[in-house]
Amino acid sequence: MNYSVELLDLIQGDLFHFDLNKLLIWIFQQHLASFFCTCIVVGTGVTGHWTTATVQFPHPAIVVALSGNDSDVLLEAIENGCQTFILAQSTAIEFMDLFHYVHDRATVHYSHKRIIIINDDDAEETNVRATLKHGAIRDVMDLLLVNPRPVQKRVDLFTSAPGNDEWMLSDSHHTSAPAFGYVDLFPNKRSDLGGRYVRLAIFNYEPYTLWSSVDSAEEANAFSQPNRTLFIDGTEARLFVEFCAKLNCSLEISLDEAGEWGQIYENRTGDGIIGAVVERRADIGVGALYSWYHESQFLALSKPISRTGVTCIAPKPLLLSSWLTAILPFSTVLWLAVLGTVAVSTVFEVLVSFVTQKFNPNKPNRVDVCESMMGIISIFILQAVLLRTNRNPYSSQMILIGSVLFVGLMIGNAYSGGLASVMTVPRYEKSIDTVQELAERNLPWGSTHDAWIFSIQLATQPTIVKLLENFVTYPKDVLHRHAQQRDLAYSIERLPYGHYAVGDYITDGVSSNFEIMLEDIYWENCVAMATKTWPLMDELDELTLVIFQSGIQRYWELEVVTKFADNKVQHAISTSRHFGNPGPIPLQPSHLLGAFFLLAVGLGLALVCLLLELLWHRLSTNRVRVRVTTNDETA
Repeated sequence: MNYSVELLDLIQGDLFHFDLNKLLIWIFQQHLASFFCTCIVVGTGVTGHWTTATVQFPHPAIVVALSGNDSDVLLEAIENGCQTFILAQSTAIEFMDLFHYVHDRATVHYSHKRIIIINDDDAEETNVRATLKHGAIRDVMDLLLVNPRPVQKRVDLFTSAPGNDEWMLSDSHHTSAPAFGYVDLFPNKRSDLGGRYVRLAIFNYEPYTLWSSVDSAEEANAFSQPNRTLFIDGTEARLFVEFCAKLNCSLEISLDEAGEWGQIYENRTGDGIIGAVVERRADIGVGALYSWYHESQFLALSKPISRTGVTCIAPKPLLLSSWLTAILPFSTVLWLAVLGTVAVSTVFEVLVSFVTQKFNPNKPNRVDVCESMMGIISIFILQAVLLRTNRNPYSSQMILIGSVLFVGLMIGNAYSGGLASVMTVPRYEKSIDTVQELAERNLPWGSTHDAWIFSIQLATQPTIVKLLENFVTYPKDVLHRHAQQRDLAYSIERLPYGHYAVGDYITDGVSSNFEIMLEDIYWENCVAMATKTWPLMDELDELTLVIFQSGIQRYWELEVVTKFADNKVQHAISTSRHFGNPGPIPLQPSHLLGAFFLLAVGLGLALVCLLLELLWHRLSTNRVRVRVTTNDETA
């Protein structure tokens, strides 16, 4: 009789496990078929009786045997595409301990992960609850616990409650049931988050993200541990306000004004927005974050929220000094060409005069180089020239002088027209319009943080490399002081709908000193950065694309800039390329300062030459007297 009871128990146990495997096969085929690959995580040397159900998997499966803290095998499996995980209860805590560590180091990441925990027949209730209390469970929204109960001949299927604080019974399957009814074992918990906190990292950077403390909870739309005391706004902050309004979540704000955008170190620590996310002090961060390569290795990037162009406002060119009036009509190259023409014409005039003198040896007239030069210059400045035909009545000289007269007429009239233009239209210093000119001018440019050059740090073009060398960072008060001194260019952003993101160190008092470049240094996509295991990235991406295609961001940008930005600064930058027209003005002595300057230079040179000639004459006279005296004494 005892043998029969034991045999019956054994047969019933085998039948129960057989029915359990059939149930697991049904779960795998119904709820995992849409995924690419599944990892079956078991302990070393341990395989549950349920592992035979994995033979009929709807897609490739990888069996991972965890051994202590050996995470390499799990990391390799995730890199090979594991999106879902089947865990033995004995390995659940160990897997959860490695969950964040492994996924943070994986290149591939999926926001929708499914985890199925298959409980042991004799598992203790405390172990089941400990799994649900683990910190990594926060990033797992699709969680299923298969709890076999051989004594009751049924299998209980649990999922986590919306707050991930307790198990919720989804279905209870009796092994004697003839068929499986369809039950959604992974209900959509993302459509209603039940007030779940979304930890958002931001800092004050208009018009993207702005925050302020308010007195009442009715005015606030975000939490600051643990109270609802913050009001956030901005073109990107509004996306998350809409996100939580749609999914019924609450925003908990992480602030780091000193760190601003922040940076990530190789030991996976950091500061600012991205530092808060990589250290998991926040789930996601936003605020003019670009699709940076280095950060993409540590964090998950959302779909583009908007497009921005990074350019500079450079010191506005000043009016050229009036003493340059006389040389402005011609460029440097043209002046060199004119001087070369004068020199060549003078050489030809001297040469022709010297040769033609040989034709008439009875007239011992010497060639006057100074007279020839003055004659050529007189032609070029449209003055009369005395031609002594009685001295050199030859056709060669007439042809030479005629050609010089023709060229001088054209050059002289061109200079007169250019001079009239210069004295009518004010001339300014050369402005910085392009990236090439910014690099060639060797003008420092900068802001408060190195984030402005994260996107171009890997560039190899000489122009960009030069810009990287010239980039500087200063505190806001130092940047404002440099803005008054006009010795620094400032990086700003061209927003997609005609406005600008400008640091508050550019005030109305100094904005008129700068003009915006015509070219962008580079352009980027603004994204949000989240942890690689944040489970709501797909929902955020979907909302981002819906908002983008709706066009409401144009209205958001206009409203936020009008409400928070200095509109005088915005206007000054947008019109910085337009110079005012003062209209007709009477000539002032300053307009002829260039002529007076040339006259002063000429008089000064003449005086110096006169003194040198007098000195030379005196020395020559003394030398002659000494020679005569010496000759007399010798005689």
